[in-house]
Amino acid sequence: MMYRLRCAPIVVALLLSGSARSAAPRTITVTEAQDLVRALLKPDGWTKLRGFVLYQALFDAEFQDFYFIHAEWENKPKGHAPIGHFAVERTTGDVWDWVKCGRFSSPFLTEAQQNLRKSIGLSDAEYQQMRKPGVFCEPGEQPQVFTIGKPKRK
Repeated sequence: MMYRLRCAPIVVALLLSGSARSAAPRTITVTEAQDLVRALLKPDGWTKLRGFVLYQALFDAEFQDFYFIHAEWENKPKGHAPIGHFAVERTTGDVWDWVKCGRFSSPFLTEAQQNLRKSIGLSDAEYQQMRKPGVFCEPGEQPQVFTIGKPKRK
């Protein structure tokens, strides 16, 4: 009986310390990455264009930290026209241009990112530590901040 009483506080302490740790944030899904791109494009009317589509472009293993999302719309009679090429970081939800060293920003995107980060358990402090440079940013290169404008009407 004495053995059980001495071990009980240790067991309780171990259980409490294990449950006090927060679980590591999960990575986002490709659907969540597409939702972030949609949040960026929707306020300016891009998602309302005829034949608007988002799809995942697959790259080799070198870029496993990102989802590559391509946006386009149907531009008859010429076929499909690109809207943009986006690289969405899988742990933070940062949205980058996949060609240039530039990160996208807008009030709607920021709100969607904050909501997603909260749902995956990523605190602001963890986000700041986990941020990565864009796909094609050179070491030490300062990324540009990109916004999306309204589609040009023909």
